[in-house]
Amino acid sequence: MSEPKEGSNSKRTIFGVALPIFIMGLVSLFTDISSESIQSFFPLFIISIGGTAFVIGIISGITEAISNILKGLSGWMSDKINRRKPFVVAGYTVSNLSKPLMAFSPSWEMVLGLKAIDRAGKGLRTSARDTLISYYAIEKGKSFGIHRAMDTLGAVLGAIMAFILLYFAWTYQQIILFTIIPGICAIILILFVKDVDSAKLKEIMKFQTTSTRVDRIDKNFIKLIIILGVIEFASINISFLQLRSIDYLFADFFIPVLYLISNIVYMALSPFMGSLSDKIGRKPVIITGLSILLVLSIILAVPVEITLFSLILIIIIWIMFGFYMASVDPISRAYIADLVGKNKRGRAYGYYYFSVGLISLGESLIFGFIYNSFSYTVAFIYVSILLLLCIIIFTITDFSKIIKK
Repeated sequence: MSEPKEGSNSKRTIFGVALPIFIMGLVSLFTDISSESIQSFFPLFIISIGGTAFVIGIISGITEAISNILKGLSGWMSDKINRRKPFVVAGYTVSNLSKPLMAFSPSWEMVLGLKAIDRAGKGLRTSARDTLISYYAIEKGKSFGIHRAMDTLGAVLGAIMAFILLYFAWTYQQIILFTIIPGICAIILILFVKDVDSAKLKEIMKFQTTSTRVDRIDKNFIKLIIILGVIEFASINISFLQLRSIDYLFADFFIPVLYLISNIVYMALSPFMGSLSDKIGRKPVIITGLSILLVLSIILAVPVEITLFSLILIIIIWIMFGFYMASVDPISRAYIADLVGKNKRGRAYGYYYFSVGLISLGESLIFGFIYNSFSYTVAFIYVSILLLLCIIIFTITDFSKIIKK
């Protein structure tokens, strides 16, 4: 019996993908315009309402933990009730309506609450949305690629929008409030996507291999999570890089431009670094990325005066950060696939995101505390030491004993 075509129920196509996938791409585009325009100056906004580096660490750590933990839980819940659209609609609605309310926040505590709601929305929708894309896909690689491209385009447009509005002297609050417009566009569009037909989905699932599942966590998986956790703990939250960048610039409105540069480098290099890791192995690619992060951390620990040189230097640092992200972020996820196999999905990544969520909470809090209580020099020296230890651990670890091809 031949496998049913998952995308056959959706005849209309745009750019070679099913109409529902294109609509979900537009939803992600408008949502990212809203989210990334705020994120491109978010630390500056927190400082402007009385926050500190430690407060930025609290907000970044808690909200990212919520998002990652819910990614795993929402995937399990949507499978349990066999419905996806409610999670997708609720996730996008919660995120796009909570973000603009930050414009009225008199204190960072209120921002923390609203940002947590926003990230909860992201965690709620992600797994269910990917299931919908997979269901409607005619060609899965192309469908996810188009969706990711539209998502990234939204991030680029959001950063550009923030730069232009800041240049024309809009306040942070005015820009945040303005994001309600793309947010509402996203909410309206997602309503036009039909839910997965549960009966057809069950029929499709009959043709997928289910003999191997991640029903337990074996010792190799635990080892891998611990090692990847070391990477996460030794990373630098992008909010702190934005905060440090102020010391290099003539004007704060350049921050969104740096954010944009890093995203473009990440977008351009991720496919190449992923292919490279397939050819030469994950380990050397990740070590290269960590070494780049180590170099830029050492540079950031050194005081600098604002000159033309400092402007050029911070641009180079953000390019290096994009290279680091492309070398480490997607490759870490590929390690999970190496271990659990292509048929063992869902639960393994649920464990991974749950672990990363908890680890990122500790990482942001500790770094923010050191940055605020001592200085940026001590904070970046601290993370440089962690990175050096991380590189040593990665170099001496025999991954052939963990990853079974």
